[in-house]
Amino acid sequence: MKIVHLTYPVKENILSSKVVLALGFFDGVHLGHQKLIKRAKEIADQKNLPLVVMTFDRHPKEVYEDKKNFKYLETLEEKADKMSELGVDYLAVMPFTKEFSQIGAQDFVDNVIVKLNADTIVAGFDYTYGPKEIANMDRLPDYAKGRFDIVVMPKQIFAGKKIGSTEIRQAIKDGDMELAYELMGHHYVMSGIIGHGKRNGHKLGFPTANLIWADHKVIPKIGVYATKTEIDGKWYDSMTSVGYNVTIGQEKRIYIESNIFDFDQDIYGEPIKIKWYKYTRGEIKFAGLDELKKQLEKDQKEIKEYFAE
Repeated sequence: MKIVHLTYPVKENILSSKVVLALGFFDGVHLGHQKLIKRAKEIADQKNLPLVVMTFDRHPKEVYEDKKNFKYLETLEEKADKMSELGVDYLAVMPFTKEFSQIGAQDFVDNVIVKLNADTIVAGFDYTYGPKEIANMDRLPDYAKGRFDIVVMPKQIFAGKKIGSTEIRQAIKDGDMELAYELMGHHYVMSGIIGHGKRNGHKLGFPTANLIWADHKVIPKIGVYATKTEIDGKWYDSMTSVGYNVTIGQEKRIYIESNIFDFDQDIYGEPIKIKWYKYTRGEIKFAGLDELKKQLEKDQKEIKEYFAE
């Protein structure tokens, strides 16, 4: 799969052929997104056309609602990995600027959709391309003027609730990683590099990989989790702490530290991915390091049993 960075107005087609174009922001590439992209892929295969997914470099809410501290389920790289797995040929990324947010619905159709050479558009029922009262999927045929086909995907429901990125973000903030998994169809992943921590885990016999992550990612609720951690292409069972290191009394910042089972290598500066499975307990302030060590032994035993099951 190839990533293409667009500018507005789109001046030239990604490809000389027609394309099937899936539209959405796709944060988390959850079950609803997967269904939409798979439908687009089916149409692309039937018509023997490439599948292009168009997304934005940031969430429209950052601009429309001036949300400076918007938290994401995925970085662009993580999103691209999922798109590639789903058989997308091109991921087209449009910068969502203040100027872009002010273009009209007809301009979006003429200068983005048509310029990208769309044969067919596939989008969710709630996709908008301007003010929702006039730039919605019901009105899209008016602007399309017969130049491309339109496929609208209905609302996706799980246990009576809409499958949406907002609901998944909340589940992660609540530490409900099982619900996040059910809505996404895959485990939440945080990626980054391994930074230098305080080496307190080493002193206790529980060395940890200290994750340096993208600061706009959703952070799971404070506590300890059953996780899997990827180092150099291999996944290991692990337990990961999200917290302030209250027992050791460090500065008021959040650390994400993964104790990787059956692993003992120097990996500072290496890429790392953490896959989140289950919240096991909250952060506790212990009387001393001996108590903390006993709890870590208990945590490790419990999490190893969880993965063994």
